[in-house]
Amino acid sequence: MKKLTIIFFAFLCFYSFGQINAKLMRYVDVSNTQICFVLGGDIWVVNKNGGVATQLTNSPGEESYPKFSPNGKEIAFTASYRGNPDIYVMNTKGGIPNRITYGSHSDRMVDWHPSGDKILFASRRETGIPSGRINQLFLISKNGGMPEKLPIPYGEIASFSTDGKQLAYITKITETYPFKRYRGGLTSEVILFDLENKTAKNITNHTANDGKPAWAGNKVYFLSDRADDMRLNVWSYDTQTEHLNQVTHFKDFDITYLSAGPSDLVFEVGGTLHLMDLATEQSKEVNVSVVSDLTLEMPKRTDVSKTINNMTASPGAKRIVFEARGELFNVPVKDGFVDNITTNSGAFDHSPTWSPNGDYVAYWSDSSGEYEIYVQAMREEKALKKITSRNKGYGYTLHWSPDSNKLAFIDEKNDISIVDINSGKIEIADNYRWNYGHGGRYSFPINWSHDSKYLTYTLGMDNSNEAIFIYDVNNKKSQQVTSGFYNDSNPVFSTDGKHIFFLTKRNFDAAYSALDDGTWIYPNATQLAAISLSDASPYLLEAKNDALEAEKKENASENSDKAKDTKTVEKPIKIDWTELENRLVILPIKPGNLGQLMAFDDKVTYIRYPNTGSEGGDPTLMFYDLKERKEQTIMPKVNNVVQTADGKALLVQSGPQFGIVQPAPDQKIKDAIPTDGLVMELNPREEWHQIFNDTWRRYRDFFYDEDMQQVNWQAMRTRYGALIDDARSRWDISYLQSNMLSELSAGHTYTFGGDNETIEDVSTGYLGIDWAMDSKGYKIKKL
Repeated sequence: MKKLTIIFFAFLCFYSFGQINAKLMRYVDVSNTQICFVLGGDIWVVNKNGGVATQLTNSPGEESYPKFSPNGKEIAFTASYRGNPDIYVMNTKGGIPNRITYGSHSDRMVDWHPSGDKILFASRRETGIPSGRINQLFLISKNGGMPEKLPIPYGEIASFSTDGKQLAYITKITETYPFKRYRGGLTSEVILFDLENKTAKNITNHTANDGKPAWAGNKVYFLSDRADDMRLNVWSYDTQTEHLNQVTHFKDFDITYLSAGPSDLVFEVGGTLHLMDLATEQSKEVNVSVVSDLTLEMPKRTDVSKTINNMTASPGAKRIVFEARGELFNVPVKDGFVDNITTNSGAFDHSPTWSPNGDYVAYWSDSSGEYEIYVQAMREEKALKKITSRNKGYGYTLHWSPDSNKLAFIDEKNDISIVDINSGKIEIADNYRWNYGHGGRYSFPINWSHDSKYLTYTLGMDNSNEAIFIYDVNNKKSQQVTSGFYNDSNPVFSTDGKHIFFLTKRNFDAAYSALDDGTWIYPNATQLAAISLSDASPYLLEAKNDALEAEKKENASENSDKAKDTKTVEKPIKIDWTELENRLVILPIKPGNLGQLMAFDDKVTYIRYPNTGSEGGDPTLMFYDLKERKEQTIMPKVNNVVQTADGKALLVQSGPQFGIVQPAPDQKIKDAIPTDGLVMELNPREEWHQIFNDTWRRYRDFFYDEDMQQVNWQAMRTRYGALIDDARSRWDISYLQSNMLSELSAGHTYTFGGDNETIEDVSTGYLGIDWAMDSKGYKIKKL
């Protein structure tokens, strides 16, 4: 007996250990005996009083909007099993789902007709509006067939009255948009429609968000944020007395999903499931657990070679560091092994830059909880060094000084900063006061002089043009180089420090409209320009004149001295600031769309993009030979290019291939740099935490209102962050992100993407016909 007791106790311990607390459930519904919900993209059912849930579906993609049939024996839902969101019906005890709708329009499950024979769904199949913003309501037999459109202009979510003669519906789904406390023209209202008399009545009629109607008995329950705290709670409308009443009073979280069964309401709030008795309108939390292998959360080896975002090449171009999915990989150009130098799924490491002396790679990482600059030794086994303690903000591409002692960068405030890698001290050189987009900051032009004493960059002027500036690092003084009368950008120092090259929009070749409307544009206006930094700097377009060279005589002692000392002595830059722009010259290349300027000995390289008005084409890497005064092609079809750390060669990306080429004519990638070794050990749960925290930080640092719309943003991080450990899929993380961001009540704060299970879309063309069916068969209803 003792042995049996021990065995039974061990079994209970094992069984309870294998159960996982289920939260963040979505698309909930309730029958007489069960609750169904979506968790991890699949449908589960559980006794309505709680317990261990049974997984009903297990397939790629996400199932949504499951609804019990009136007798509780079947569930209808939306799924994309065949490449399109359609309606399916299956037994609550399992089995093969039966497809009910067909087509290439998205069909959303709405409700069962009280008879149990028909299903109500929403679709845009007959709207004639491809944008998907408007849906209409259709009835269809639970066995399939020709759908019947209801005589309602448009609708999204609806619930039948008990006798099926009336419908409570909404025309817009805004109560769960990423826009909490919204008050505007897109708020949803609950409308009662009499299906026999074809009459409609707005029962909410309020500036607040009212949605998710659920008809039960003589009451229509719905979600509304009309109370003073503007939280979405359950309200009721009595169809006999027309009385409105607030039923629940949750304060911290909005109720997100609501549905009615024969005797209960079920809803989700703050990650937890609640069941309300319709007779007493008292609710209780329903504790649900699931048994799962949690395969979506298991660490796994993941190929990240298709997600390379940034790259940097060592001096001598022997090794490359690629940034891919927040990891940094040290990759051989030809022979050797790949080394993941960061190995942390819980951190986002980005924008690696190899130092000119080859000793270090600098990069940004949020491993400390905030984005800071780190320096990794590349020649020796040394500990990773964190060199900044900014404690807030986001930094972009790092630019090494040629002496490998300093880094320059721009941040989210458009501060142009310089940091000493030994002391960690940061000085702000300047600020770009106009808006500069997040994506554009990665390529913001910053360039060092060869003696590490000057920095050149662009600033926006009052007339919206950009001008070239130079910052004196020793004297901590910034001076304007060009006036800003023309739009000048992308400055780089020549390798000898005698000139600055930059791009300028000074070619005004108008293209007139063919519509005789008196309009015109100035496309393809960018030219390549140079400024001599001192009066002594040679004029780059000086007239050529062949002449007899003087005979050179060298004595033995001079030859001996040259043999002893062949090291090149770098001369410091000399800048004559007076009338600097007057020494500007336009180099003789064809104007067009140019970018990514880089300087080499006696050459300037750049990418020439297809001209505006052309029939397309590919970006081409070009160079201008300063001696030959000739533009030549280095390589066509170049998507991205960076200089090697020593400034001698080019690391290019062409399609999926990467390679090293020289700043010389007719280059090609002979042997592509191998990227098949870019494999990381991905820990999804660690990455989910990083994604959530990064979302919170980026809104803190980038949101247009520093007061965060009077929302306690730290409290939001704590409130929603506490639910991350209950996430079972990437969908759940997006759900938490979206709800947290919607607390700011700002438009266009959408959340999408990530490693979700996906279904390949299958689309079909249509003839522009709405079909109908009678006793004779199919017929054209509308062209």
